[in-house]
Amino acid sequence: MNIPKTRATARQVRTVRGTRIGLAVAGAALIGYGLLGLPTQLGPEQTLGLLIWMAAGVLLHDGVLVPLATLSGAGLTRVGSRLRPASAAVLRGGLLTGTVVTGIAVLLLKAQSEARNTSVLEANYAANLLWFWAVLTAVATVIIVVLERRYRS
Repeated sequence: MNIPKTRATARQVRTVRGTRIGLAVAGAALIGYGLLGLPTQLGPEQTLGLLIWMAAGVLLHDGVLVPLATLSGAGLTRVGSRLRPASAAVLRGGLLTGTVVTGIAVLLLKAQSEARNTSVLEANYAANLLWFWAVLTAVATVIIVVLERRYRS
């Protein structure tokens, strides 16, 4: 596979670096604002519970989601996908997005089945999940077909 190598200009490098620094500063400011507001909004037990929940989220992301995404990407590559790199990225992104949304939907379906108050979780999560996968598949397919046709012409 011959991918043309292009070098970024000094201006592009500065622009990307400046954008990254700006986003990092904005993110740190928002995190700081949120953390400063916690003591006024939550009690000590709720704050501890929230911090434990956030730590579990980081562990789930780094310990489960990232390795699975890496393995699935490597698996798609190893199988010998004939897709161009951009199309393969769309495929991996679609699969990853679908997997994450399915994980959330499974949690909602479980909570819905055990809910004491049926008015809290009243959406039809199973049907919505099927519609989501249908739309995700259609959009990813259209993007991949357009990218592949553009490459071939």
